[in-house]
Amino acid sequence: MADTGVADAPRTGTSLLRDRDFLLFASGQGASALGDSLSKTAMPLLVLVLTGSGLHMGLIAMLSALPMLVLGVPAGAWADRFDRRRMMLWSDVGRAVLIALVPIAAVAGVPVLPVLYAIAVPIGVLYVVFEAACLSCVPALVGRDRLGEANAALSIGNALGYVAGPSLAGVLVATVGGATALGVDAVTFAVSAATLVFIRRPLQMATERATGTMGRQVRDGLQFIAGHRLLRVTLMYWAAITFFTAPVVICATFFVREDLGWSPRVLGVIITVYAVGAIAGALLAPRLRHAPGRLMVGGTVVGGVALLVLSVTSWLPLTLFVALLAGVGESFATVVYSTLRAQLTPDELLGRVTTTAQVATFALRPLSVFVAGVALEATSGAVTLAAIGAGCVLVSVLVAAGGTLVSRDTTHIPTTTEERQ
Repeated sequence: MADTGVADAPRTGTSLLRDRDFLLFASGQGASALGDSLSKTAMPLLVLVLTGSGLHMGLIAMLSALPMLVLGVPAGAWADRFDRRRMMLWSDVGRAVLIALVPIAAVAGVPVLPVLYAIAVPIGVLYVVFEAACLSCVPALVGRDRLGEANAALSIGNALGYVAGPSLAGVLVATVGGATALGVDAVTFAVSAATLVFIRRPLQMATERATGTMGRQVRDGLQFIAGHRLLRVTLMYWAAITFFTAPVVICATFFVREDLGWSPRVLGVIITVYAVGAIAGALLAPRLRHAPGRLMVGGTVVGGVALLVLSVTSWLPLTLFVALLAGVGESFATVVYSTLRAQLTPDELLGRVTTTAQVATFALRPLSVFVAGVALEATSGAVTLAAIGAGCVLVSVLVAAGGTLVSRDTTHIPTTTEERQ
């Protein structure tokens, strides 16, 4: 199970659909995405049923996001130094056990809300460790020449999980309750762990292992980002966008259930349509390699405008249409961002740069979801969604005006080793 660096290297030119190790990896992540999407729908609904409070929804989301701020950068150094497969495996096992405590508490008659608060931070810690290893292992798994294709395929797998997950969550919450629905998420983490056991190819090569003290490793990663203007601006832009979009699921859930009074099943359908749009965006992104900055900004603007329209409509067909557009825009921008970030980073720094990017992206997320919870209590789901959409559009316009992401020097995503050199 350990990564020895002697397994078969990824074969350039081979279809990922015939790559056994990538299919195992993608299947595990797809199963995890199904569970995540179910959980992200069922958890807010469960908290809303238990408390009727948007503030509690925001507080639990905030606690889950805090570990990224504290452990994100060190976790990246761990991913460059230690066995990424083991980091991912035990993170999956731990999350399966923690999530399973929710349905167990419900069956045992133990108050569920304190359990949700108790597991929020540990789950966040395991998420940080898993993401540090997962996001930095893809180039070693598939090779840099297929990185864009792999990111798109993984995004499609995530989107497929979001097609089935919300609808399943809506049915389960309406029939057996939110606590029981979360039990399915625990099973998907176990499936993800099982797939990692059977991957033969190392998830990092022996030459990638970082040396030196942890402090030196962290400093090297930060210095690389500080000296790379395009990467630095890209990370700052994505961090700002994530600040606005982090509480979208919470706010959309509140808007659909409280503002419009629609059922959990309708909420599931809306999120499913969003996921269909995300699949379309992921399929389109690898085909467009030129002007990545402009494409990323354009996709974000599409998503922001869709949220603005969503906030002022109560007509279901229009709601579904703008959810579709939001999925296309966000997924497209995410694939372009992930590919550009990885292609601009040398192998030996992938873990540190990736998790530093995650910290930059999620550093303000606890504040974001808390502010969203307060806004939901003070105003409405519609007003909060409109503010999120307007924020995305405004940040995109300001960054585009700065020029770095839309200049002629950044009109092509490098796809081969020769191009990167």
